[in-house]
Amino acid sequence: MSDAVPIIEFRVRWIDSVEGESFTTLAAIGLVVDGGFVWPVSGEDTNEFHWFADELLAHLTECWKPLVLRQTYPIAIQPQRPSFVMADAERRWSSMPSSSVESEQQALAAFIDVHNLTHAFGGVTGLLPLWFLRDQSDMLIDTRERQFRVPIEAAVKALSNVGDFISDRLLQTNKEKWSKLVDAWKLRGESDKTTLLAFTIGTDKRTAAALIEESILEAPASFYEASNDNNEQRMAARMAGPLPIHQIKSVVETIRSSTKRNAPRLAEAQLAALAFLVSNQLDSKRPHVQGSEVAKWLRRHLNLSDHRRVDPFAVLERYNVDVRAIDFRIPDLEAIAVWGEKFGPGVLLNKTSRRVGMPLNFWRNGVARVTAAHELCHLLLDAEHSLSAVDILGSRMSLRIEQRANAFAAEFLLPEQEADAVWTAQGRPLDPEALNKVLRTLCQKHNVSQSIAAWQLEHGGSSYGGELLARTLQQLVPQR
Repeated sequence: MSDAVPIIEFRVRWIDSVEGESFTTLAAIGLVVDGGFVWPVSGEDTNEFHWFADELLAHLTECWKPLVLRQTYPIAIQPQRPSFVMADAERRWSSMPSSSVESEQQALAAFIDVHNLTHAFGGVTGLLPLWFLRDQSDMLIDTRERQFRVPIEAAVKALSNVGDFISDRLLQTNKEKWSKLVDAWKLRGESDKTTLLAFTIGTDKRTAAALIEESILEAPASFYEASNDNNEQRMAARMAGPLPIHQIKSVVETIRSSTKRNAPRLAEAQLAALAFLVSNQLDSKRPHVQGSEVAKWLRRHLNLSDHRRVDPFAVLERYNVDVRAIDFRIPDLEAIAVWGEKFGPGVLLNKTSRRVGMPLNFWRNGVARVTAAHELCHLLLDAEHSLSAVDILGSRMSLRIEQRANAFAAEFLLPEQEADAVWTAQGRPLDPEALNKVLRTLCQKHNVSQSIAAWQLEHGGSSYGGELLARTLQQLVPQR
């Protein structure tokens, strides 16, 4: 949603000789974004490092398919940035048995070898990391010091251009020696369909083969089709994560049940919401700020005052979204939202979700209401991204998008100003007993969970309650 799209390119300057010794593949290599070097080093006199460019070509050739197709981490983490992956993994592993940790370490090491391009230059030390990881229709480029988000097409073009440039040099200098590597580069997208499906949905080849064999998923016909990533059923399988095959089948079949319908009001609301973000310069703000502000905008757009309880199901139906409660027979799954070329828009909620429990009236259940509002945010703000055509709540959706949707749901159901107004009307108490009474009032009035009531009160009343309010709420609702 940013106005300016970063322009990226690899710079390769050939070094024919050093102190009288001749070379054919030695080069000064650097990554340039918007005309300035951002890698391999920062703050040094030189912005390039000298190494053998054929190693970069070999790495890109071998890793091309996962670099362009893979969009998931190999273990159950969602770091804010690729360069944070080891820190998040270490936190996860600190509470896991050593036998499980070892297998995850191996999987993560293989993942890092592919996506951190500094691993193309074996033995070189002192370089900043250079992460390339696809995220929806974009590529994240992360040097630890800076992170850039560029369209996937621009990133693929930059990688292709540098590969072609190095290939031309190799053929010019010694065609016989380098023809095998260059030929492999030219065929870098060639692959069997099982491998393409495995990378596209983020699973292993064995699982991908079983999904194809059981007619649960159709494999991409080509690398080009896989990279376009516009098949809602394959997206659903990727978002489902490492579920058993029979559960993935249930998810895919549910997607198929949400037939295509016209939703002009939703399309208009999408355009208006995105325009609101850009016109108010919110597109570069933190995710929770974006979500909260769009929720305030939507309430104004729908003429809903802060003190009025909102019905997220009715809002979805107003936009002609297919809203249904279904028994998925998957306790850990809460909902599926879909809007693509063939299916939806739909929000399909799991009435047997573990978090929902067994309510007497599902449509009045606080958790279900939060889930519906969360998915409404995705339909408003994330439908422009191909990967967001399918969202499974609690899935592999990127962390920033989930944070934004969570903030939207909280503010849409219970505005911060309303939480502050109710607290103020009761004398702005800070003792636990009285504050608990405020939370109960908010929960009953707006039919939200204690965690949302506490979160919104903490932010809405921060000007008056400060740290004491936050600490008391933490004692009362630690899970918020």
